Amino acid sequence: MYRSRLKGKLDKNTLEFLSSISDDFEIALYDILGSQAHTIMLLENKIITKPEAVKILSALERLKKKHFSAKSDAEDIHELIESLVIKKAGKDAGGKMHTARSRNDQVALDIRMKIRDDINTICLCLNEIIETLITQAEKYQRVIMPLYTHLQQAQVGLFSHFLLAYADALFRDLDRFYVTYGRVNESPLGAGPVGGTSISIDRQTTARMLGFKGLIENSIDATTSRDFVAEYLGAAAILMTNLSRLAEDLIIWSTSEFSFVELSDEFTSVSSVMPQ
Repeated sequence: MYRSRLKGKLDKNTLEFLSSISDDFEIALYDILGSQAHTIMLLENKIITKPEAVKILSALERLKKKHFSAKSDAEDIHELIESLVIKKAGKDAGGKMHTARSRNDQVALDIRMKIRDDINTICLCLNEIIETLITQAEKYQRVIMPLYTHLQQAQVGLFSHFLLAYADALFRDLDRFYVTYGRVNESPLGAGPVGGTSISIDRQTTARMLGFKGLIENSIDATTSRDFVAEYLGAAAILMTNLSRLAEDLIIWSTSEFSFVELSDEFTSVSSVMPQ
């Protein structure tokens, strides 16, 4: 539908340069979910008919089970999904799915939904790690060990004190993700390409169906901002730095020079020629 106003096909090399399709598969499911919510909203506001909505929703539901291929003439996942919906639902019905919507608010929506799920997954894993650290700290709370600075023995301390230091750091990571989630969890859908739409839509309905706490009111901000991505990546980078510190301590402590801990065989490998 996007190129229907043009006579010629897009040059192959230009398509390869412009296409984001191989990266877009990460947001394919969210694009489908967003399209389903948008279609229901169009129906409720009498912008499309019930038979048209049924055809579109049925096609989208079937696409959830589809394995998308990078070998496509589509410029991005939005174009690919729309073309597949039109193929399954017919042009008269499927061609109306994109009514009152732009790829700009569409991709902003997909990214926010993807990051929301990623944050939820990360926080679940963080909770498990923190619980493990606390459990081990309780188990070994009276175990005395040397504390180090610059790999030199500095003071006498407790193993539990060491473990709880990382638990505290990971609690801060949880808090960072919690705050970031709140800023990510606002819907840009309905903002159009940049200046909204002249069609009477209900942004609150789609936001509610997709689990957002509210709307990004300014249409320019909704479609052009990516600061929330940088904020999420910043929180993730800090988390990985904290986990890297913990991993490095455990690796050093597992060496023969320290022998404080012994790593399970399930998490170790061996040299092909050396004894370790």
